[in-house]
Amino acid sequence: MVRVADFTSNGRNGDAGAPTVADHLLARLVEAGVRHVFGVPGDYNLGLLDVIEAHPDLEWVGNANELNAAYAADGYARTHGLAAVVTTYGVGELSAMNGIAGSFAECVPVLMIAGTPATHVQELGLPVHHGLLDGDPGHFARAFGPLTCASARLCADTAAREIDRVLGRVLADKRPGYIALPCDLVAARAVLPGSEPAAVEAESSTVVAAERGFAERAQAMLAGASAVVVLADHLADRHGVQRHLDCLIALGSLKSATTAAARSLIDETTPGFLGLYIGALSDPAVRDAVETADVVIGAGLRLVDITSGGFTARLDPDRLIDLQPHHAVAGRESFPGVGMAAALIALTNIVADRPAPAASFFEPHGMAHCTDRPEPDGPLTQGTFWQRIGGFLRPGDIIAADQGTPLYGLLGLRLPSGVDVIAQPLWASIGYALPAIIGAQLAAEPGRRGVLLIGDGSFQMTAQELGTMARHATHSVVFLLNNEGYTVERAINGWTAGYNEIPRWDWSRVPGALGAAPDSVIARAGTPAELDAALAACQRLAGGLAFVEVVLDRHDMPPLLTELANAIATQNDAASRS
Repeated sequence: MVRVADFTSNGRNGDAGAPTVADHLLARLVEAGVRHVFGVPGDYNLGLLDVIEAHPDLEWVGNANELNAAYAADGYARTHGLAAVVTTYGVGELSAMNGIAGSFAECVPVLMIAGTPATHVQELGLPVHHGLLDGDPGHFARAFGPLTCASARLCADTAAREIDRVLGRVLADKRPGYIALPCDLVAARAVLPGSEPAAVEAESSTVVAAERGFAERAQAMLAGASAVVVLADHLADRHGVQRHLDCLIALGSLKSATTAAARSLIDETTPGFLGLYIGALSDPAVRDAVETADVVIGAGLRLVDITSGGFTARLDPDRLIDLQPHHAVAGRESFPGVGMAAALIALTNIVADRPAPAASFFEPHGMAHCTDRPEPDGPLTQGTFWQRIGGFLRPGDIIAADQGTPLYGLLGLRLPSGVDVIAQPLWASIGYALPAIIGAQLAAEPGRRGVLLIGDGSFQMTAQELGTMARHATHSVVFLLNNEGYTVERAINGWTAGYNEIPRWDWSRVPGALGAAPDSVIARAGTPAELDAALAACQRLAGGLAFVEVVLDRHDMPPLLTELANAIATQNDAASRS
């Protein structure tokens, strides 16, 4: 996981020995560990792309469109800690906006770089292509304001300083940033910030006092607590405290659970792992263990409608130790400036001497083993499919699950050790998972297998990126769940509505048409026997692409998704009557 770089300079200000603005920007990305840059070429960014392609430490990953590039960058950043996406002015950056918005909502650090018209063209307000032709070139930069933690329209004198400011905020806040780079500044010499190392500020006495106060209050809450549960959410993942969480749970012998947005943050083979907490949609045993605990230690909690079971989570503030990125709350007492890492270290010291409780396991919601004995040549069901997938997954896989049937089927499985789950349950943009798994695999250690679970409707949104997957020869297994349309929307409203139908594709021809190698595994599974044969072929595959069309009934859904769809339908219906 990257951290805020100690950005210092070693060139001269604006003379022939100083780096160009593009050199400075790319050097900062490389310092932060970025090795791939996503995007789409356009005339205003071509000069920058030349510099990227010539850079020895960067690889350009061209995507089919800018939305897909933003999704791929999001997956890269979730795995690596930072990503960059490059588009052209106007048409390109607006196409990427939905992906950047999702990164903002789910706290993913992506740097959005838009190549823009030359400085003098903008100053004169000339009506250029890709613009709104109204003399105001700043529309698009302003549009990104609510979706980013920092932004800059670069000019010659301050470009290097602004690059450092924006990137520093992205790394600190774990949210997207935006840079508009005029095409004439790509090769301009940068006016560098001072070359001396940044001064290290002494730790504030206020923060030290707050950390001491937090430790004392937490000690008092935990002293008489016999049942303590750690509940982790996605902000703990984004702020890189997994190691601290693991230490707290192991040394304190604590029970633990995650939200749907933090899947795989805690190793699910850990003794005392309860499963998923989703409010009233949780397995009853999980809900009881969390909500009746003497103390719940919440790490990075930000519960929304989907992850709280339609706002049915019941966490008593008097029994909650709530750890946020830049403050902590113990009971109802707030401690500003106490970060998650410092708070987790303090809590670990407190619980390390506690007696270990009796080990216990609750199965995650929906994990009850399928008792059906399906006919080998009978129709394939969701229950049989997910049971087989549970046995197919292996330690170290990178699993991407798109919103809908794939994600909520996956939530019903206990996952092997060492897997990473890439999903977007909060922004919930369908089609996200295909580009995102490409980014995640490029960011991960070489050779890790990717397993993509995606519905047919979602796949049609971003299908072109299967060509990018094939071009980069990632080891990827794609399970295309063909249930003839938007099943989750059908469940919420409109089982027979025409708007939930999608075009019928000949899925067996799609991989080859998009560049899959001739030796790729292409299979169709409409029965348990066909699925078993396809899974066996995928397990034998040492690399490259496997694509399995899984044929399911349009009315068949994982139990958790049925419950969630009912909760959303009820919520929407109540809102419409109010």
